[in-house]
Amino acid sequence: MRIVLNEPKGDSYKKLIQLAFDTCDTFLFIKHSQLSYNKKSFDMLLKALEPDFIYFKEQNRWPGTFSVPTAKVYYFYTSENSKDIVKEITNSLFNWRAPNLPDDLCFLKGNEEWLINTAHERICNIVTKNDLEVEQLTKISELIYRIDNK
Repeated sequence: MRIVLNEPKGDSYKKLIQLAFDTCDTFLFIKHSQLSYNKKSFDMLLKALEPDFIYFKEQNRWPGTFSVPTAKVYYFYTSENSKDIVKEITNSLFNWRAPNLPDDLCFLKGNEEWLINTAHERICNIVTKNDLEVEQLTKISELIYRIDNK
């Protein structure tokens, strides 16, 4: 099922990130070639996440997006360290966009898309078949906009 979310911000952002790190084993974000980023903050973030870095790959497809031109997609393992960084660096999922942060923070459960975020379009949703995950999401105040049972 697809769970369409309202903007996760403040306490709901922190709780969603906690659940994402509890549920998923990998997260990713994007650096678009055509956008400008605050180099210092981007480099500091990469350095802080370095222990969990897997790889980056030039791609034209990532969760929720097909893009021309390509972008660098950075992959990381979830860990306590990276969870703390992701929870504290901002207070909204939609803040994951240039120029201050990389774009489109997303989470993967195994190789499956779990949290899909297109921050500049203010669209995010979760794909799950797990009833316990749905129950946990419903406990996060004002997070769920709609549940599609497809």
